[in-house]
Amino acid sequence: MNLLKHVLFISFLTPAMALSQAVSIQGKITDARTNETLPGANVVIEGTTTGATSDFDGKFSILQLAPGKYNLLVSFVGYQQQVIREVEVKGEKIATLEIKLSPAVNELLTAEITASRVTHTETAVLMEMKESEQIVNGVSSMQIARSQDRSASDVAKRIPGVTIVENRFVMVRGLSERYNSVLLNGIGAPSAEADRKAFSFDLVPSGLLDRVLIYKTGAPELPGEFAGGVIKIYTKNIPDENAVSAGYSTSYRNGTTFKDFYTGEKGKYDFMGFDDGTRSLPGSFPENLNQVNDVKQVVALSKSLPNNWNTTVKPALPDQRLNILITRKFKVNDIRIGNITNLSYSNTRESTSSKNYSYNSFNLEEQKSDSIYKYEDHISTAQAKTGLIHNWSFVLSDHNRIEFRNLLNQSGTNQTTLRSGYNIEEDGNVKSYSFYYQQRTIYSGQLSGNHEMRNNRTKLDWIGGYSLSRTKEPDFRRIRTKTAGMQSSGQYYVVIAPSASELDAGRFYSDLAEDMHTVALNFEHAFKRKSGDEENLPKVRAGAYYENKERSFEARWLSYKRSMSSQFNNSLLELPVHEIFSEENINSSTGFKLEEGTNPSDAYTASNRMMAFYAGGFFPLTMKIKLSGGVRLENNHQQLGSKKYSGEVVEVDLNLLSILPSVNVSYDFSDRSLIRAAYSRTVNRPEFRELAPFSYYDFTYNYVIYGNADLKTASIDNYDLRWEFYPTTGELISAGVFYKNFSLPIERFFVPGTGSGGTRNFTFGNADKSVSSGLEVEVKKSLERMSANSILKKLSIYMNASVIHSRVQLGEQAKGQLPSRPMMGQSPYIVNAGLYYHNRETGLQVNVLYNIIGRRLYAVGTVGTPDIYEMPRNLLDLTIVKSFGKHLEARIGIQDILSQELLLKQDADESGTINLKDEVITSRNPGTYFTAGLNVKF
Repeated sequence: MNLLKHVLFISFLTPAMALSQAVSIQGKITDARTNETLPGANVVIEGTTTGATSDFDGKFSILQLAPGKYNLLVSFVGYQQQVIREVEVKGEKIATLEIKLSPAVNELLTAEITASRVTHTETAVLMEMKESEQIVNGVSSMQIARSQDRSASDVAKRIPGVTIVENRFVMVRGLSERYNSVLLNGIGAPSAEADRKAFSFDLVPSGLLDRVLIYKTGAPELPGEFAGGVIKIYTKNIPDENAVSAGYSTSYRNGTTFKDFYTGEKGKYDFMGFDDGTRSLPGSFPENLNQVNDVKQVVALSKSLPNNWNTTVKPALPDQRLNILITRKFKVNDIRIGNITNLSYSNTRESTSSKNYSYNSFNLEEQKSDSIYKYEDHISTAQAKTGLIHNWSFVLSDHNRIEFRNLLNQSGTNQTTLRSGYNIEEDGNVKSYSFYYQQRTIYSGQLSGNHEMRNNRTKLDWIGGYSLSRTKEPDFRRIRTKTAGMQSSGQYYVVIAPSASELDAGRFYSDLAEDMHTVALNFEHAFKRKSGDEENLPKVRAGAYYENKERSFEARWLSYKRSMSSQFNNSLLELPVHEIFSEENINSSTGFKLEEGTNPSDAYTASNRMMAFYAGGFFPLTMKIKLSGGVRLENNHQQLGSKKYSGEVVEVDLNLLSILPSVNVSYDFSDRSLIRAAYSRTVNRPEFRELAPFSYYDFTYNYVIYGNADLKTASIDNYDLRWEFYPTTGELISAGVFYKNFSLPIERFFVPGTGSGGTRNFTFGNADKSVSSGLEVEVKKSLERMSANSILKKLSIYMNASVIHSRVQLGEQAKGQLPSRPMMGQSPYIVNAGLYYHNRETGLQVNVLYNIIGRRLYAVGTVGTPDIYEMPRNLLDLTIVKSFGKHLEARIGIQDILSQELLLKQDADESGTINLKDEVITSRNPGTYFTAGLNVKF
């Protein structure tokens, strides 16, 4: 809270400090043809780095110059550079200039391609935020380049009110990923997740991003299913020039690089991010092994699966990353064409030691909880990613453009877990092994058009899109060994369950396939005034959106069992894990055979068809008061087919029409300062996974989760108020509050009376209601105008902070658990801060970034089984970038300098807070990460 006080103090102090500096030269920059202002133009005193950038009205000011005559260099993308000579500064007298820039017509192709609206700079993103009718936050590719952020998930966490879950899912304003809508280049983003409807932000490399915007208030043209935010991801599309650049970096991680790294058997294409088929079930394998009555055939099929339970140990090599970018622009007849192709590849490794604990109920007399188990997991994770962006733009005329965007990402994760420790309930020491591989494929393609008519007052744009996601988990193998007692020197033997088990000598296979087709059409018309303000014309808007999503999911699991209990050779259980299931030990009498455990609930098919229509507009009530809003109609038809464990058919058919009004109002105090207020009604629909009866066991965190076909759609009323101040085009100071009221929110519920050995069971249900409220503050400020010091002038600061409070009332479903608690995953506070140093003369940049999130609810508990919280963790990163001319750039980075542990702690005494009596459930340290790289531009 002290930090927030400082942020607020700076928010109100910096405008006054900026205005207190003495102005020597000021002026306004406009287009010589159209007389439109040019925000973001650069004005520099010749031979120096002293200068200014024009603001949103094209105005600039250069401060504190000594008396004399100066030559000014004025430049803007797509315009001819202009030199204004011998501008005289006399004492306190201000030199005022009117500067008109002409388009760079002599460089036809450059002007015609690059004169398109610039979107990737900080100035451009701030302009988009200021001009937006909604409350929006964003980050530009220019700001992304300053950090070590490698993926869209790293980038998003720099935005106010955003936290990241599992390094790939985005939470906005403390609300889980289910409350976000993600648009990739204007249409719904595909999901590669079996367990949630969420876009995996780690799949998009940061270098492919043009900008990321998060809309926090509703509008008729935005999707109606959100409460946290509508996240718009834009990939790069319009090239500035013909160029080829290549980047390479290598990384060292404490505790991983050159240390022992454990892996199961690998496929020959693992390095490219996909399995070569060796992990798949043989093509001749039956649909269900239990339907095979011939014992000899069952044994033969059991032998057909590879004996791939062995573990290899090798030193972990440094991480490798490679990026190649090719941009081209040319002209065919009168059509101007631009192309961006970007290929990225990474091969990384992370090895962590994770301590996992489970406890019995809190003992009031002893003021502690007795242990159930204590495990130490050595987790080795290798990941390969290949990404491709291939985008085209076709400028048919000044008012008509066609764009074709393609994004393909392939990733493969190979994770080996070695677990050791003891389990008191089972009275034995434990050694367990897990071999996991996941392959994910995402493709998203869009063909879009933008058309302007009637002197640009009528605009029509359309998008047709197709996306697919494929996720495979082939041959997820888990096996346990334990001793007969707690003696550390005891003989370990393999645990073989009497019937099929996912945990004991189990093999799990799953496939998810999802295809999505999308069409969007948007129309806008501005009404011309007879006289007066031509920049704030009344506008009407209308549009339609169609999305059809089809998903199929199938899981199979088998495990080894004793072929005949009476003849079984028990000495086999003492063999090493990599020998026990060798071919000679699989037979119909003394050895093992496979048994299928797959049940009817392990597969489902689902579809979601959504048709939306909207109408609204923008209405400037006065020169200062602006109103926008309208209504959106969404008809959503969701279907799912599956079966329960008993074989009973499960059919979900939800067809719901939602009427979603929204209104945004702004009041301009001045050209640089305004206040916004907004209201919107939105919804949150059940996800496929939440409706399906499929049950999944999580080995790492020891819990089971399954769906609920009776879920209902939740509705949310959203209220927002925010003040914004833009000192210059590259600066922002804002403060806002929000309040959200949920009806029938979908929450995760603990299922009492189930599970054993510390295992928790969860399902989904509609709570009665919940509320969420918070405060957000953001500051982006350059120190150039605040100091004459040569170092301080090159510094800029960035800071945002959020304080959030939420409460959910679970209602009658809260059996055996607290009826009221924070919403799942909600962080009570979030802080991001950055200090940037940029010396243009030497090409040196130094950036320091900081992030922390408050304690958040990780797992719901019940009476005697406490809630589990993820504890705060301070993250500090340093990046140093040095340019050598126009063609070479070197980069050094240190990530997670403080290297604090990631802790999950339980509220053992159920006091509602975490104190010294509360125990650690999980602890691990990812380790400080060092990176060095080069980028060459040709």
